[in-house]
Amino acid sequence: MNRRTILKSAALLPFVPASSGLPAPAPIARKRSVRFAYLGDTHIVPDLKPMESVAKCFHHAQSHADKPAFILHGGDVIMDALAKDRDDVRKQWDAWNTIVKADSSLPIEYCIGNHDIWGFEGAKTDPMYGKKWAVDQMKISGRYRSFDKNGWHFIILDSVQIKPDGKWYTGYIDGEQLEWLKQDLAQTGTKTPILVLSHIPIFSPTAFFSQQNIKEGNWSISAGLVLSNTPELLTLFYQYPNVKTALSGHMHLLDRVEYNGVTYMCNGAVSGNWWKSDTYQQTKAGYALIDLYDDGSVERTYLQYT
Repeated sequence: MNRRTILKSAALLPFVPASSGLPAPAPIARKRSVRFAYLGDTHIVPDLKPMESVAKCFHHAQSHADKPAFILHGGDVIMDALAKDRDDVRKQWDAWNTIVKADSSLPIEYCIGNHDIWGFEGAKTDPMYGKKWAVDQMKISGRYRSFDKNGWHFIILDSVQIKPDGKWYTGYIDGEQLEWLKQDLAQTGTKTPILVLSHIPIFSPTAFFSQQNIKEGNWSISAGLVLSNTPELLTLFYQYPNVKTALSGHMHLLDRVEYNGVTYMCNGAVSGNWWKSDTYQQTKAGYALIDLYDDGSVERTYLQYT
């Protein structure tokens, strides 16, 4: 083989850079920022099974060797205040507070659910009507708010609104709250990773779980299942690549959706099928351990506590 043939053959070989003799740099390991337990849709009433089960869930969440730092409650703490009188609602909140005092050693951050709202028709003139009672019982600063923990920014939204006819409820982020959300995101900037929590999902396939939502060959998704102004929220989140995850409850179902860099997750229900059974559709009663990392990633482990 002559020199010209050797050079021609060599030109067809893939280029391999010369080794420096140094080891390749190790990938940068992510570091966990915070672990918390997500409990939602506890729907407590002053009956033996719900109270014992919620207590058991608290104990299970606190029993891990790698213990969560706090509890994030996704709403629907009590069974129902929408259609109940004052005495009934008081008993439900008393049941919840009894269990929390006896069985939870972790701080709890709350989101308001539709069943936490006192919507009893005869109570419209009562100062506690609507969300005031829930805000007081949850000991939160307002129906929506934000806070920071371990390098993450948490935004808690109020996704449950009264309908134009004065009846409860529909799902959307109202104008006042939306302006606050825009300001909060702008103040946070585009670097700090952000978690958003709303009781009613912002974005979820769980709305497609029922044949009842098919009407005349078309899907009809109520704003009681997915927020009516979700498109506006998706557009807003797209401006902030550090919005990393959005959690919700309400549906008692489990899902995970990745869309435009945001991980949307529905997180089951502690009450399962509203205490009638431990399974709703295909989702067992349970809670989630959520791990947030300094690179903006999120991991969820859904656990049955029974």
